[in-house]
Amino acid sequence: MNAAEIADSLENAEKALFGSNVYAVTDSNVADLYPSLFSGVRKTVMGAGEKYKTLSTVGGIISDMVEAGCDRQTTVVAVGGGVTGDVAGFAAACFMRGVKWINVPTTLLAMVDSGIGGKTGVDVGGYKNVAGAFHMPERVIVCRDFLRTLPEREWLCGCGEMIKHALLDKAIYGETVKDISGLVGRRRSTDKLIEMNVRYKESIVAADFKESGLRKRLNAGHTVGHAVERLDGFRLSHGEYVALGLRAEAGMFADELDGDYYKTVCELCAAVCRHRFPPVKADEITETARADKKNAHGNIVVMLPTGGGNVREISLSPEEFERRLDRCLSAL
Repeated sequence: MNAAEIADSLENAEKALFGSNVYAVTDSNVADLYPSLFSGVRKTVMGAGEKYKTLSTVGGIISDMVEAGCDRQTTVVAVGGGVTGDVAGFAAACFMRGVKWINVPTTLLAMVDSGIGGKTGVDVGGYKNVAGAFHMPERVIVCRDFLRTLPEREWLCGCGEMIKHALLDKAIYGETVKDISGLVGRRRSTDKLIEMNVRYKESIVAADFKESGLRKRLNAGHTVGHAVERLDGFRLSHGEYVALGLRAEAGMFADELDGDYYKTVCELCAAVCRHRFPPVKADEITETARADKKNAHGNIVVMLPTGGGNVREISLSPEEFERRLDRCLSAL
């Protein structure tokens, strides 16, 4: 896996788009904000948002590519946030049994997390990422200039995944705790923190591409987070649901965590998600979490950061999961 290219300007993205035999996939928001990037480029402009992360969208991209005369030497260039990268990468994995692709993430979340690692896919029946493929991009081009036009909601979305990384890595934890106000306030001092997150995600993927061991720790906060995201109708951003999930999962095991550490987890999560926990019940979350792809042998799996970069993989019966969650929900 090649290291992500990190730069301020859009020059590298422009060069990737104007290469020979390129097909671009972007969303309507990015196409409207950066029309000159796509002038004269064969492309599909998909809808913006989670509701377009579907098999139907992938089929539309593949049909467009056929109509445009693409072949097995075509390189797909995804320019957009996490949804665009997941969908375009999956289309690239499927088109003629797989073609090369380049990912140009335009959101903070995609830059530090979803845009790195080759996990592509779509939602089916409201369940997150249950259809997909591991398909590593040839290049990942991180251009910080895209962040200038990023709405506040999408910035906080990325912050949620950065908080997750902080709980998984001691160095990122120290830097995040030291400058959480700078991160939330979008100060340039966070450029270093963004790069630390990019390199951390790369290191985990390089060590465990197919998520058979170490990479599973990146699912921290996602067992509850994904379930609540679906039950709440995707009302908040993905990263905000991750922050809610991290706090809930820590709360489920608060009696087993160091008190100061648990307090810091709650404070970091609250800093990036200013919303109350949605009005969903423990039994509803449990039933939805039972369909999570991380589960095994009928149990629900939680990846619990315990401090110092350490993580416990905990397998719970649905009954125990619901009992622990119900006990902590009133405090969220």
